[in-house]
Amino acid sequence: MNIRTLITAFTLLTSALHAQVPQLVNYQGRVAVGAVNFDGSGSFKFALVNAAGTTTYWSNDGTSVGGAQPAAAVTLTVTKGLYSVLLGDTSLGAGMTAIPASVWTNPDVRLRVWFNDGTNGSQLLTPDQRIAAVGYAMIAGSVSDGAITSAKIAAGAVTNTQLATNAVQSGNIAAGAVGSTQLSSGAAAANLNANSQSGVASGGLVLSATENTALVNAGYVRIGTTTTADNWQQRVNGTAPSARAYHKGVWTGSEMILWGGYNGVFLNDGGRYNPAGNNWTALSTTGAPLVRYQHSTVWTGSEMIVWGGTNGGGNLNTGGRYNPASNSWAAVSTAGAPSARYVHTGVWTGSEMIIFGGNNGADLNDGARYNPTGNSWTAVSAAGVPAGRNNHTAVWTGSEMIVWGGYNAGSYLNDGGRYNPGGNSWTAVSTVGAPQGRNQHTAAWTGSEMIVWGGDDNGVFLNTGGRYNPAGNSWTAMSLVGAPAARTLHSSVWTGSEMIIWAGHNGGTLGDGARYSPAGNSWTPVSNIGAPVGRRVHSTVWTGSEMIVWGGDNAGSYLNDGGRYNPAGNSWTAVNSTAPAARSFQTAVWTGSEMIVWGGFNGGFLNDGGRYNPAANSWTAVNPASGLAARNLHTAVWTGSQMIIWGGYNGSVFNDGARYNPAGDSWTSVNPVGAPGQRHAHTAVWTGSEMIVWGGSTFGAAYLNNGGRYNPASNTWAAMNSGSGLAPRVFPTAVWTGSEMIVWGGYNGGVFNDGARYSPVGDSWTAVTSVGAPSARYYHTVVWTGIEMVVWGGTNITISLADGARYNPTGNSWTAVISSGAPTARNLHTAVWTGSEMIIWGGTSNPTTFADGARYNPAGNTWAAVTNTGTPTARSNHTAVWTGSEMIVWGGANGSSYYSDTFSYTPGRVMYLYQRP
Repeated sequence: MNIRTLITAFTLLTSALHAQVPQLVNYQGRVAVGAVNFDGSGSFKFALVNAAGTTTYWSNDGTSVGGAQPAAAVTLTVTKGLYSVLLGDTSLGAGMTAIPASVWTNPDVRLRVWFNDGTNGSQLLTPDQRIAAVGYAMIAGSVSDGAITSAKIAAGAVTNTQLATNAVQSGNIAAGAVGSTQLSSGAAAANLNANSQSGVASGGLVLSATENTALVNAGYVRIGTTTTADNWQQRVNGTAPSARAYHKGVWTGSEMILWGGYNGVFLNDGGRYNPAGNNWTALSTTGAPLVRYQHSTVWTGSEMIVWGGTNGGGNLNTGGRYNPASNSWAAVSTAGAPSARYVHTGVWTGSEMIIFGGNNGADLNDGARYNPTGNSWTAVSAAGVPAGRNNHTAVWTGSEMIVWGGYNAGSYLNDGGRYNPGGNSWTAVSTVGAPQGRNQHTAAWTGSEMIVWGGDDNGVFLNTGGRYNPAGNSWTAMSLVGAPAARTLHSSVWTGSEMIIWAGHNGGTLGDGARYSPAGNSWTPVSNIGAPVGRRVHSTVWTGSEMIVWGGDNAGSYLNDGGRYNPAGNSWTAVNSTAPAARSFQTAVWTGSEMIVWGGFNGGFLNDGGRYNPAANSWTAVNPASGLAARNLHTAVWTGSQMIIWGGYNGSVFNDGARYNPAGDSWTSVNPVGAPGQRHAHTAVWTGSEMIVWGGSTFGAAYLNNGGRYNPASNTWAAMNSGSGLAPRVFPTAVWTGSEMIVWGGYNGGVFNDGARYSPVGDSWTAVTSVGAPSARYYHTVVWTGIEMVVWGGTNITISLADGARYNPTGNSWTAVISSGAPTARNLHTAVWTGSEMIIWGGTSNPTTFADGARYNPAGNTWAAVTNTGTPTARSNHTAVWTGSEMIVWGGANGSSYYSDTFSYTPGRVMYLYQRP
């Protein structure tokens, strides 16, 4: 047997009284294959037997006699080895019958269980488990069915007098029976208070983010405060594999591992995708096998084994074993390995990988078994072996490998063979009633049958298939009603009850599919809502509850995105593909839940972007804006529902733009009529109803000191009074105060330390005083605190600066920012306002680029250092947004290196300590 250890533990709970509700027993167990807790869909069979195991009182399908194995199985989902089932629950289908009450008239009843993991066949778990008193509650005959009802109990009859102290204990009440709906508001707290008890033990501490009068009123004593440490955390880091097709993937029980493939070049890298965190981890390439595609992969329970394939330079008979726990590779021995080949098959038996068939210039009908424990190969018998073939399918039944179909020297095959490694022998697969010959089809093992579907027969695409039963060596045709369109190069997975077909090719690329149920010989369409774009030669895995699709080819375009399909809800969830490409000079806005980045430069100008959701730690691609040229040095504002992009440069200068709506992932053009002239390196603010654009430069050195106001509700522009009194300039900064736009600083061959305030209500300007203003500069930052504009850093062309000041428009006055504790002089850094502090981070002061920063508190005119532990790589021209609780840093550059990693910074904060007496 290939299952080394099968362990079960269980609890039995009654859910019924005799004849009042269904006779159900809740069985909970654990199962492990070898030393590894099983994950996925398993087939179970149950029987209630006598102590000797020679008499069957009940079995799940009613077929067991004398303690023998029932014929039908019940499919259950096992998560980390744990599963549960209601024995006797007929809603589970034909595989489960009701338990008669007469079973419990026997004095010694034991539960017998068989388990099939889909690989090792159905095996008896030992020992049988004796059922204690709970099951016998089903025939409690001292009280007639339904005798005790609400009508039998007088109102108020059951009081504290009738209930002894501690009479009702946790063991007497079903789990979850008493919930919030069964308790009056405040009842539990009142009971604790009445008995001088609390959810917090005497002397216990409670931390509160604010001074909490409710705690004081409850008797707690404030004993002081504590400050939590600030910290950095790397989030989704853009290490998803590059776009590709013809790669292979396995499911580990918690992650999908992808490796190899082709995207114009052959690849030997990959990534691990964790759907729980919706994030990726790169695979080490140290010791990885050579680049390749059309190889095979299997998952052993602890390692992914890669073998064979081709890389354009020749066919391969090499491979490697990847261990995700150590993120490391070990070579697969070539001693005794099969000859080099590709488009072969590989299956995992529970202890060995079996390689069969393929092509190396001729179609092959040999193979070998690889044992990773000994890093050794054993030849597969040639006696009775099927004809040579490639692009065939192979499944593992638990005791045999079934090979079927494929291509051989111009012939499309509908025959095959069953290989038994225990006897190293072959048995022919019947061709009577078999589907027509084909290759590039898919196959799945159900636990009792092999299902084959789709494929190609000499250029004719197929949507037919069949189910092969090795026990009877017989075929059953599959229904065509509701079947997907004919196709090849599609994917399929087995869920435990259905085979899911999705995507593929039939002359065009497909993005649809359907689920096939062999129990009903019927098809159910797969929803297209939220599905990934159509593709072929992609990868899919089954997690136990979802099908994960990733990568592939769409009409010559290689993909690095995907989706997770949940058949229970017939719904899709996007797979985080990666952050947008590395870049600098991009724009970023915060929506309240997401950071949207767009455009920028990384050696070329960009017109794409992405949305980062820190709660889900995931990126979503921004739909490309039709007609909006790539650019940088543009502006972006957030309206509350849309991001408005306007202006910018890519060798040409623009005065166009578009509005992006993340709810619909859609763009709307900004009306060009009445728009200001072309410009880049300008500034823009959002007023609550309008975007105000000001300053910048046209092509060459034509600096501007004019602008315009754009109203997205009417999609119209309004002219803006140009009487600011300010010289034309680029790289000015601007903030919106709630009633005015304040413009300050900038460059036009020289630098400025002047500014002005613009009121859209009066279309008028007011000068900003220069008394006490910071020195002239550009590439500086500004934030608005709610009452002041804080200016800091920048450059005056000659040197970078480490000073700043706060401007109060009410008094038209400046206050110097203290220099003690301030960051090192810099420009092209970022600044965010937290509600109480300005956080400065990153930037450059040629030739140094920084990975540090500090927090400035204007209330105390003080600086606090930002921790250097876990920071992003030094960079400038990055973006940063404040989410309400953390600063998100993304992108940027350091010399010729561009970044697409994502980091969050959480500042330390004061927490109030309260103690219960």
